Amino acid sequence: MTATLQLDLVLDSLIKTLGAKVYFVIITSENGAVIKSYINQEFNKSSIGLNMSQLYELAEEITSEIGVHDPDFNVIHSDNFYILSIKILGKIVIVLTEDQVEFSSIFEIINKCIVTN
Repeated sequence: MTATLQLDLVLDSLIKTLGAKVYFVIITSENGAVIKSYINQEFNKSSIGLNMSQLYELAEEITSEIGVHDPDFNVIHSDNFYILSIKILGKIVIVLTEDQVEFSSIFEIINKCIVTN
């Protein structure tokens, strides 16, 4: 049995469900290469993808040094916004959203986009 993340479905579902509260969604490989993206405003998606993948590498190194499991997600808060990055099935999903959005809804949306064969 294999599990696959349906990338187009992730983008469509996040945009439809969160509407104007989402500013961008970027899906990258673990090395930071942008695979899919939706940008409501102008951002440098390549730079964001690369920086978030480097942040994951650093977090993995730190957690391994102190004996904790690798992180599955990171949250960055700035003013009234969140940047949420989730590592799932070899991909990193990065979402910039207003801070009124509940994290659980983002995780639920992404989990519904996983298909098993």
